[in-house]
Amino acid sequence: MILNSYIITYLVCSIFSLVIGLSAAFYGFGIGKKWDINNQAEEQYRLEKQVYLIITVVSLGFLLRILMIPLWFWTLHSMIISIPGAMCLVGVHNINSPFSYLASGLKLVLPALYGYWLILNFLDRQMVTQPFMKQKLIFLAPLGVLILLETILDVSFFFSAPPRQVSCCTSLFDVPRENIPQIVSQSTYIWLIIFYVLTIFILVEMGYFFIAQKKSKHSERGWWFGNKPLMGLETLLIILVFGVFILALHTKLSPLFLHLPFHHCIFCLAQETWDALIFMGMILIGLILFLIYFWVVSSANYSEANPTLSEKMVNMLKWSGGLLTGGLVILSLHLFLVF
Repeated sequence: MILNSYIITYLVCSIFSLVIGLSAAFYGFGIGKKWDINNQAEEQYRLEKQVYLIITVVSLGFLLRILMIPLWFWTLHSMIISIPGAMCLVGVHNINSPFSYLASGLKLVLPALYGYWLILNFLDRQMVTQPFMKQKLIFLAPLGVLILLETILDVSFFFSAPPRQVSCCTSLFDVPRENIPQIVSQSTYIWLIIFYVLTIFILVEMGYFFIAQKKSKHSERGWWFGNKPLMGLETLLIILVFGVFILALHTKLSPLFLHLPFHHCIFCLAQETWDALIFMGMILIGLILFLIYFWVVSSANYSEANPTLSEKMVNMLKWSGGLLTGGLVILSLHLFLVF
């Protein structure tokens, strides 16, 4: 295996957050099943004393997990020099594929779930009745399973990563392929155009819900409150935008911004182009915040909480729209300068 200071730091953080996360998730899930804010029994009082410690520990664990995401990619970057044939993160991933790609993929998915729980907890603490307490405690169980899965993938990758010869990204992305892989990987503007169309549609949606949310400030009624089908559609839409964005980066933006017409490596783009990480991060975080907005307002208890929380939800939409717009502007300026 390869060992350096970044790997050791990441493993220590990973094991630490796993231990506190699993412990808190186990006890939190048990409390969530028994939780009843209207119960005046002594057991409820005992649960209330325990739950605040658990929530504090879980919050720290989830924040640490979010901070570990850039550390994960920086740690992989630090391994390039130790792996013959590796020129970017693709070579590092090729040591133990596909588990390495699954581990990195989780780093793009789990922040939405961690962020949802943290935001739900923040909103819940704004109200005396804490309407989301049972929901957020029960949600700890699947999050604990995902943390365990993520840690297993991370640790297995680092402990099974010998410094052997690997293929570089050119052999993976740029060697001509046939049929569907060739169609998906060819240098085309179609995915970039689809991405812009979908993103502008989402920005229009954000504008509509921003105005509607402000108007609902003193009301418990909103046609989108508790609307599970809408939440499902928005979740599918944002997943689609994520996928199209990755295809746009792979097929056109990477060769265009790297000035290498036949090179389709997103990792090289992030490594060589200083503003790529900025616009990618802003776009992804903006979309995640918009997704979390729908996850929150679709909660069964949100309607009664809206008069208190409406201003916070307006601010979430404001940040979501601002980040998405800012990322799109930076991307568009870079495209303009290239041409």
